[in-house]
Amino acid sequence: MSASALLSSYKFDFITVGDVVREIRAAYGGIDTYQANFTIESERHGRKTVQRGVIRFKNSDRLVMDFTQPANQKIVSNGKMLWIYIPSMNVVAEQDLKSDSGLFAAGSKSGLNRLFSKYHYRFASKEQPETMKDGSKMYTLELKQRESRSGYREINLLVDENYFITKAEGVTSTGKKVSISLTDFKTDVDLPGSLFKFDIPARARVLKNPMMSEE
Repeated sequence: MSASALLSSYKFDFITVGDVVREIRAAYGGIDTYQANFTIESERHGRKTVQRGVIRFKNSDRLVMDFTQPANQKIVSNGKMLWIYIPSMNVVAEQDLKSDSGLFAAGSKSGLNRLFSKYHYRFASKEQPETMKDGSKMYTLELKQRESRSGYREINLLVDENYFITKAEGVTSTGKKVSISLTDFKTDVDLPGSLFKFDIPARARVLKNPMMSEE
């Protein structure tokens, strides 16, 4: 057998980071809706906060996050505008969604395309998928900004063997650490379009575009 024939018949059983990224894009591109429980942990200057609730997503780029901690807080996006309602302060932050959407990019096909185009990515370790402490297998990816700018300088992703992202961790240019974990992930759930409409409460104070991208 010639060397070329031998090589062509050899089955390579390794997977590259490019393969994983393509599979992630395909996985999210193949679903119309999903729902999951979320936990958001953030830390800045030693101060830690934890938020929990349920996230629901519908193509294209529509999402609603109903918080149980803090109670009644809400984030809604219709794909073009993002609203963050903080009832304890009676404030609504109304943010135009531009080309970047930070850690929220890890939840849609278009967002993932933007994310992977703006960041260099590689595996976090040689063993892939990596064995977690609970015995599960996860692909672990490290992303770094291609160009220095505001927002998340670094993002780490945990990806299950169905190529869905179960956790995204980021560090912003100001040193704030944020992680979003998803559990009980369900796809193709029935989500009416009315879920993604937000009516600003009559007496709420509205802040227009208060956030830098990905902060």
